[in-house]
Amino acid sequence: MIDELVIHLGDTKTGSTSIQKALVAKAYDIPNKTLIYPTANNHIGLAKTLTLKRRFAEREKRFKRVYDVLAKSDANYGVVSAEHFQFVDPVVFDEAIKTYWPKLRDRIRLVAYVRPHGGKILSAFAERVKLGNDVETIERFIQTSSDKRMFDYTERFSKWRDVFGDRFTLRPFIRDELYNRDAIQDFFHFLVGGPEFRITEEIAANSSLTVSQLALLRKLHVQIAKHKKDKKGVAKFKEGKGSIGRVMAEYMRDNPLGQDGEKVKLPTSKIDFIKERYAEDAKALDAAFFSGSPMFNDLQQIERSATDKPQPLKAGKYFSKEVLQSVDIFSDVLGDIVANAPTSTKKAISKSRSGAE
Repeated sequence: MIDELVIHLGDTKTGSTSIQKALVAKAYDIPNKTLIYPTANNHIGLAKTLTLKRRFAEREKRFKRVYDVLAKSDANYGVVSAEHFQFVDPVVFDEAIKTYWPKLRDRIRLVAYVRPHGGKILSAFAERVKLGNDVETIERFIQTSSDKRMFDYTERFSKWRDVFGDRFTLRPFIRDELYNRDAIQDFFHFLVGGPEFRITEEIAANSSLTVSQLALLRKLHVQIAKHKKDKKGVAKFKEGKGSIGRVMAEYMRDNPLGQDGEKVKLPTSKIDFIKERYAEDAKALDAAFFSGSPMFNDLQQIERSATDKPQPLKAGKYFSKEVLQSVDIFSDVLGDIVANAPTSTKKAISKSRSGAE
């Protein structure tokens, strides 16, 4: 059995994909130590068995599959990584560990990364557009996310510490706070407890899409959604459509179409609201988890990510009529495919991206 299990909890948009790519590619050297990462991509499927009722039946199978690999290994470190742990109740996760991984419970350390409020708002907004969620403007998203307390961090992370004590570590996802200013290196520094490691190859980070690219993705999702057949299979249809959004975003990053546009920025008109809304949470998080005031200091500088120029998600503002017509045709084909085989679409895209879990 492994000596120690490190569970990487995300959050979303904190370099998780880059960390996972490094683990899959074995792009590291840890002298005199070995590491096992029991998946070909990530453990999001496992984490979702703790949050989605329709996937509860998969829980035992997925936890057992991971445990069997870790139990048979004599590696020094095992790693489980899924940004979807952001949405998991730590009490529920602890119960699953007691049930399915009892011999590992005393060998576990957990780490999560937290992105400052302003950056999280921007990245979460872009992610929702990419996945086809109903988000029309960033102004609307700022308000709805505030109403739903989506970015109130302190209570959520305090629950993890309440359950796991000092085995849980929270790291600020701020470049100057990361070891060697790099998310991958910071994770491995946490893993081995110091600088005794080397990253052996460069892992490309996911660059953010431009406003025009997001507008094009939004148009694609709106067109695909027209092919939804009924309300009965809406969850599976949404997952299939979201998978298309993910892979389309990856291809867009490597294609010049729309890359010369502006990146999404916070609207200047909302800066004072964001600062006032999240000031107490930033201060509380700093006091509870960090030395100094990294979260509050970042919040006070969010004007650097602001603009007073409108950034409409209207594809017609950025692309020719011919491009828009081509996207509509392509979207109609994809819409029929997702409507008829949403689960198969998701699985096929997952395999093409990084291998089946």
